[in-house]
This record gives sequence, structure tokens and C-alpha cells, in this order.
Amino acid sequence: MTVTVPLAELTAFVHRTLRACGLDADAARTAADVITYADAHGFTTHGTNGLVNIYAPRLLDGRIAADAAPRVVQETSATALLDGDRGLGLVTMDLAMDIAMDKARQTGIGMVAVRNSTHFGSAGYYTQRAATAGLIGLAMTNCGAQGVAPPLGGTVRMLGTNPLSAAVPVTDGAPFVLDMSTTVVATGKIKAAYKEGRQVPAEWLVRHDGTPTTDPAAFMDEEADVAWLGGPAATGGAKGFGLALLVDLLCGPLAGAAYGPRPGVLTGEPATDDNVGHTAIVIDPAAFGSARHIAAENRTLLDTVAGSPVAAHANGVTYPGAPEAARYERSVRDGVELPGPVAEGLVRLAEQLSTDAPAALTRHVLEVTA
Repeated sequence: MTVTVPLAELTAFVHRTLRACGLDADAARTAADVITYADAHGFTTHGTNGLVNIYAPRLLDGRIAADAAPRVVQETSATALLDGDRGLGLVTMDLAMDIAMDKARQTGIGMVAVRNSTHFGSAGYYTQRAATAGLIGLAMTNCGAQGVAPPLGGTVRMLGTNPLSAAVPVTDGAPFVLDMSTTVVATGKIKAAYKEGRQVPAEWLVRHDGTPTTDPAAFMDEEADVAWLGGPAATGGAKGFGLALLVDLLCGPLAGAAYGPRPGVLTGEPATDDNVGHTAIVIDPAAFGSARHIAAENRTLLDTVAGSPVAAHANGVTYPGAPEAARYERSVRDGVELPGPVAEGLVRLAEQLSTDAPAALTRHVLEVTA
């Protein structure tokens, strides 16, 4: 069961909630935009679900510093190293993208590495910002020292899902926005299925003996692990695993942040997701010619892909970013669809913080408890 909430009402509610958690008005506004971007574009595990289960609890107990003051600690004309001061990753990464965009406009390319940060939500939010501004954006994050997946062929969980995103501008219509985890699925979807009592596709989870399972409880009990993008080695799992390692290398040692594949993980040292690392890279197409001509060529390329004859087994041809853009248009027009359990969690959070939840959420809770 889903609940539909007007986007403006949801955004205002998230802003009120974050203010009640101690953020100042500007930080709360930025974070609310990142959170509702995810829900409005269909990334429901990374939106208000994260507000309930990650951001609000950690702001309230101090694991995320509400009064953080991110600062540049090292800088060149094209690069910067940003210390997040244990602040909300949604705000810190937005600042990193601002800095990278400014440097790209000045030098053609900008790169910012971030340390001492926290979970930054949907990676596509940051790269789409760049593409909307006519720039090429890349964003990635590790999961600190927390391990959710073992290396290919291994048994110890030591890498995160390590998502990454890339976005490319076009003259009109939906830009190319790739937003992906390096595992076959984000673990938030596995946890959501577990909470809702649903099975998952057989390709998502692999038991320690190599057999697939559709039971999300096996992941929660560490009896099965999430598969790498591509599955086992025979079908390309080394590609997803290799991408995950790349993200950890660029977001961990390079930034001075924590990373999962550290020696202590092999001796049972507790793993945390503190000191998360991010990296933002922005490229100005104008450094390579006419930015408008390049954007027009990008539009032609994507339209040609979308115009491909459709295979008999498929429903159509599209490209990364187009379905999400269509979902966003529906969200603006008809409201944002939230899973019932997320809606219920938001109402409980509103009660905890003595804030007002959107009427649609409150009605839903009254209906399910009647």
C-alpha cells in the first residue's frame, strides 16, 4: 500500500523535521531538497525512509553533528579536500559539488574529495545539479568502515554498496543521469522487503554455499550476502566488485576517510559508518568546444537510443535519467508516492518531535490502525 503526498507539503514537513533535529534553516532546506528529490524520482529507500531511520535518529543522538561547519583543508585551482566536521552528508556533499562546479567553470575541471562525513542520500541529486547547470557531474561515496558485502570470492563483509552517479547535460528534455550501487541492488531495498515480509528476486542474494535465496532474512542474519553487479565471476561480478573497490580507493585513502577493506576487519574489529568519504568531479564541456553544440549532440545520441526498435520481450527503450524524470513530473503533478511503512514511520517521527505531519500521512495511519 502506498500513500500519496503533495511534494510541497512533503518538502515543508522534512524541513520542519530537520529544524527540530537541530539544523539551521539553510542546512535544513538543502537536506530537505536532497531527501525529497529521492522520493519524487522513485528512489524511496534513499528519501524520507532515510530521514526516519538514519538522519533524524543520528542528529538527535549526536552521531551526526547538527552544528557542523565543513571546511576546506587543502586546495589547488582545480581540486579541494573538504572536512565535513561529522555533519549531515546531504549538506556536506552539496557544498562539495558547489566547489567542484565553481572550479570546473574556472579551469575546465573540478574535483573535491570529502572526509569526516556521513550518509549522503541519493547520488543522482548532486550530478543532476551539475547537468542542469550545463556541466558534466560525477559523484560517489563509500560507507566508511562499514562492510555490507564481501569481496568477490571472499567471506568477510568489508565493502559498502559504494554507489556512484554520472550526469551529462542536454539541450532539452531529461539529461542522462546514471545513479547506481555497485552491488546488484541497494541494501535498503533488501531491508524494506524484510520489514514488509516480502521475498526478493533470486539474483539479489547468495548464500555462503553459493546458492541463491529469495529470503531477505538470510541477509539480515548474515547467512547470505548481496550479490555484486553482474552476479558471480562467471557472469561479470568482477565488474561490480571492481567498481566498488574503485569507489573506496577514491573516497577512502584519497580523502583521508575511513574505508571497509582495512586490516582490522580480518580480526573482527567492529565496523562503523563514521568518517564516510565522498568524491565530486565536475567537467565543463566548454573546455572541449561549444557547450551548446555538445549538449545538442548529447540530445541526439540519447534520442537515437530511445528511438531503437523494441525487442519482442521488452516494453520499450529508454536511458538512465528518463524514467526518473517522468516519475518526477508525476510527483509534481499528482503527489509523491510513499510506501505505507515509510508513511507510518514519518508520523511516528512527527509525534516524537511534536511537529505536524502532512494530512495524507496522518489519514493513512488512522486508516491502518482503525
